[in-house]
Amino acid sequence: METGKRDLTISFLTEEGDVEFHTFPGEGPDWHLEMSGYRIDIREKTEKKDGILRFCTTISGERMETAAGTAGNRPVTGVAVSMRFAMKGSSGSRSFRAGVPSAVYSGIVDQTHREYHSFMEDRLTGPMVTLFDEESKEAATFRKLDSARLAEQEIRRRGDSRFLHRTDVVSLGYGYDEEPYFIMRFPYEEKEKSPALDADQTPAEAYYPLDEQRFSYTLEYEISIRRYRTFTDAVYEEYKTLSEEKEFRGDSVVSLPFGREEEMEIRRKSVEKTYREFGESGAGYFFHFDPKKGYGSAPSGFGSSFNTIPHETYTHILEYGFTGRQIDIALTMARSGSEFTEQAEKVIDFFVNHCILKNGWVYSLYDLEQKRPFASFGDDTAPKLHYMSYGSEEGNYLRTMTEPIFDLLRAYRWYKIHGRVKTQWIGAVKKYADFLLKKQNEDGSWYRAYTKDGSPVFMNEKDSSSDEEKDRGRKASTVIPVPFLCALAADYPEDKGYREAAERAGSYTLTHECRQELYQGGTMDNPNIVDKEAAQYVMAGLYSLYELTGENRYIEGAKAAAKQFVTWNYIWNAPVRKGTILQQKGFRTKGMGAINSVWCGGVVDIYSLFHIRELYLVGKETGETFMKVMAEWISTATHQILSWPGDDMGFADSGMQPEGFGICPQGLDEGMIKKGDIWGTLGWIYSAGIGGVERYLTCRSTGGR
Repeated sequence: METGKRDLTISFLTEEGDVEFHTFPGEGPDWHLEMSGYRIDIREKTEKKDGILRFCTTISGERMETAAGTAGNRPVTGVAVSMRFAMKGSSGSRSFRAGVPSAVYSGIVDQTHREYHSFMEDRLTGPMVTLFDEESKEAATFRKLDSARLAEQEIRRRGDSRFLHRTDVVSLGYGYDEEPYFIMRFPYEEKEKSPALDADQTPAEAYYPLDEQRFSYTLEYEISIRRYRTFTDAVYEEYKTLSEEKEFRGDSVVSLPFGREEEMEIRRKSVEKTYREFGESGAGYFFHFDPKKGYGSAPSGFGSSFNTIPHETYTHILEYGFTGRQIDIALTMARSGSEFTEQAEKVIDFFVNHCILKNGWVYSLYDLEQKRPFASFGDDTAPKLHYMSYGSEEGNYLRTMTEPIFDLLRAYRWYKIHGRVKTQWIGAVKKYADFLLKKQNEDGSWYRAYTKDGSPVFMNEKDSSSDEEKDRGRKASTVIPVPFLCALAADYPEDKGYREAAERAGSYTLTHECRQELYQGGTMDNPNIVDKEAAQYVMAGLYSLYELTGENRYIEGAKAAAKQFVTWNYIWNAPVRKGTILQQKGFRTKGMGAINSVWCGGVVDIYSLFHIRELYLVGKETGETFMKVMAEWISTATHQILSWPGDDMGFADSGMQPEGFGICPQGLDEGMIKKGDIWGTLGWIYSAGIGGVERYLTCRSTGGR
């Protein structure tokens, strides 16, 4: 593979909203154009070293005294510059797999799949695009080296897809013409589709406003061509290289005014205040709220595939899995002091007494107003949560059944060590484990969701999907019960079925996720798409099998998944908008995690904390130092905008933190997320910020186990 034809296009936005294009084929090093009294100059320096082609391009504009332009001096309001780099394939190959961190992991680029895909620089956890030739094992990677620093308010009316924006944020993209190509555009565009404006993903095109006497921006970027064993290796190694460059250029992790032990204690004191008892025997933590309004309020909102919050029902439901982990928090409080042991026991007893059916199927939601548990989908009279689907069949997801039962197993262990053997708890644990063993498919998989009688539920399937794609989506959560079954197998080695089921699921995961290098369907609110949580669950599940069995295939699979998981976490600091809380508090994106391949890094959260223990240990076992470094970055960055005694962040109490942070606009025309917004909070952040950090620090202090 080698670099091919090069083109540069300068486009102008007119007052009428039309665009005029001027294309300059061939090499530079200098281009210029005069239009409506403005002179645009582009100067370029190139250097080739060790097979890497490095560019330094300066884009400048200056107002001229006379309007000596072209096209009859038609008034223009903004300018954009696109640089296109063609890549020639090798060995006759004309098919490539595209990798864009936090955005694309399964894109195919060839004569059939020619579409141009582009992404805002600040939407990407690492601004780079890799095209991997599966035949020759060559990877061409376009990396932007310098970091954008300016992002003022967009100048647009509702409904405008072309608009002015004073920013140095570029976009990176790829496509296929006669050969594959990269495109970098200043300022950005998301030409095929964009979540920035609306749910229909209307394309977005930004133009730099021509209202200054002069402006100048310098962009540094490079193209490298290297060989790798796999697609994942290519994306991971190129990402690691870019991370080193960003670190060298000053993109560092935030420095916080408190340590991680203090952070956990601050969160504990906050979640303690959410405890409430009800009825004769009820108890729970009411940890869903708006931090600006305080405990008991409805959480502020965002959109998902199903619903938008806030919704008042969050104030009277108990959630035991996914975005609320009642039992995990109960155990956290029990461990923090003897005065909380009885409270925690009451919380857990209520779950065991009300949420588990005789066949082992699990409710993970309880409504205090209706005084009953309710299904995660299929019940149109149930409270409205952001991940609820109202189909015709009542059921629950594999993930939201497994999480509370695994938490219940941990609680049983702890109480047993401290002299209280809760036989009803372990009975419920084994009942669910038996449900899993009965429902496991012949190929070792489980389905994503089940009705109360144990029948599988298939949802959100596209008619255009192939049978293979549908089957993969239906079984995308297979790895989630594996850590639970491994823990149960370690406690009860005489019951061979637990280990056998975990290993069968591990074999399925190795074949269908790791071998295909595709991790999808980790979350409930945007199902069956590629997301961060899918990769981290595969990593954690296979590592738990490695801990149980010592078999090399599991640590190799965990490493493969960890390599993609790493790329879901920022390695640079995207610009934040002036006047927002993120700018005022010095927020940095490095170490924060993107969520899914729709929003990419446009929305970040702290969910990576749940599995940084496993990320660190996989790195330690395999010699991948960058994984250990990333775990450390995550363990620090994720406590930003946490209220503490030294700064209340505008929140009602210490220990409160937003659930999400807006790095790019999402649904601007629908009143959703602006750059710099925060929202929340759902209770899972207490579990991540306390339990996730504690497990990581414990493994560091004990040498790994």
